[in-house]
Amino acid sequence: MTTKRIPLALLIDDSDIDLFVQKRFIEITQFAERILTYRSPADALKFMDGLTPAELPQVIFLDLNMPGMDGFGFLERCTPGTKPGFEKIKIVVLTSSNNIADRERANSFANVISFVSKPLNSKLLEDLRNMLG
Repeated sequence: MTTKRIPLALLIDDSDIDLFVQKRFIEITQFAERILTYRSPADALKFMDGLTPAELPQVIFLDLNMPGMDGFGFLERCTPGTKPGFEKIKIVVLTSSNNIADRERANSFANVISFVSKPLNSKLLEDLRNMLG
């Protein structure tokens, strides 16, 4: 049986170690055909600005606590209506924060579908795969 993979996922985290581990996990589970990593939310947004709606990532795994633009700054700029196609992007907040205020704030954004603690796990990816059809 062939596992259905999404075309493109982004990982945004300022930690090289976390990016390596999460990317490798996504590769092993065959969740996505392509996985791009960004250490800066601003760099990820610049990349996405050059894409057509059909080329945008289907899923973004986003850390919250980063220098410069943090995850919330990214969420404010990647909301449905700010660019055609952004309404189709699903965002998983993947963070070490267990702050209830962070969880509530992140979940207030329309395209945030999950708030989970690092690291990724098989159940989360399987649930995402099922949700995305």
